[in-house]
Amino acid sequence: MPHLLGSEGEDLNPRRQKGVGLGLAVAATLLVASCGAPVPRDSEPPTWEVRFSHVLSTGSEFHLMAERFRDLMLERTDGRFRVVIYPSGQLGGERVAFEQIQVGAVHMAITGTPVLSGWVPETQVFDLPFLFETRDHGLAAMNGQAGDGWRDLLLERTGVRSLGFLDYGFRHVYNTRRPVETPSDLAGLKLRVLQNATYLAAYSALGVQATPMNYGEVYSALQQGVIDGGEANAIGFVSSRLHEVAKFYSFTSITYNPITLLVNEPFYRGLPVEIRETVDRSAAEALAYQSEVARRMEADAIEEMREAGVEISRPDPAPFAAAVRPHVRDELAKRLPDGEALIARLVAEAERR
Repeated sequence: MPHLLGSEGEDLNPRRQKGVGLGLAVAATLLVASCGAPVPRDSEPPTWEVRFSHVLSTGSEFHLMAERFRDLMLERTDGRFRVVIYPSGQLGGERVAFEQIQVGAVHMAITGTPVLSGWVPETQVFDLPFLFETRDHGLAAMNGQAGDGWRDLLLERTGVRSLGFLDYGFRHVYNTRRPVETPSDLAGLKLRVLQNATYLAAYSALGVQATPMNYGEVYSALQQGVIDGGEANAIGFVSSRLHEVAKFYSFTSITYNPITLLVNEPFYRGLPVEIRETVDRSAAEALAYQSEVARRMEADAIEEMREAGVEISRPDPAPFAAAVRPHVRDELAKRLPDGEALIARLVAEAERR
């Protein structure tokens, strides 16, 4: 079953982890020769051994997507493009995986955009609360002009290419104390919130006591009363067994969480044109497959919640949006270069969807 590792709670500022980055660079010099270049086979066509990293388990929709991509590439290249998947954070959390892609030690990975805001601060505009009305709305915007512009910026700043976006959906509030029907129900709750400046600003505006914590510690912290709850999508809430200890789950839809499929650009550009085109086509089909799987898994997760006695609520989002939108948007506009114009463009794009 899928289980997010401690990478959700990592420091999102890459400058605070220079030592980690240096170590990865050294490791990459040892790895890149064996994992980045075609394997010579006399007169035979070249083959590629591709390292693919993600932080969820082998039962997750992320892993199922990675397997679909692997199988499509194996079939369409007659076995020459061989993807080896490393799930459950075996090669490190999302931050580490991204650094490994940059230096060539890993070829592909799945990463949430909140982590990438450490390299591309403009990414934080996607974390604005109540930016998108529905899951379909958010995915359409990310697959449109707004997402394309961000992908260009990521490539320019980091040398890492985004091949598209997964369908993760919204992060919703769960807790051990009470159903959340109105903004006042959140006041005073001690919640584990994704450690991202915009997330923290949104929940603070709602009176939440945001508590930093690695995701792997959340279950025991709920049991011991260290925290009252947190925020996650329905699949993650159930797959991490949090529904065993937190009996209130509310579809608050405060933040939409884009997740992207990444590839090392020098590796990608070093592939023959026909292989690159096959990568693009197979990635698009695997992403579409992931969306189908995720919708089914969410429905199953909701049913499992009900069977476990979790009280599910679907509050009206309007009062929550009114409580956080002006404050958080103004705060983010001040933090980002040309922030007001950047936010205005994204909001206009979202409204066109």
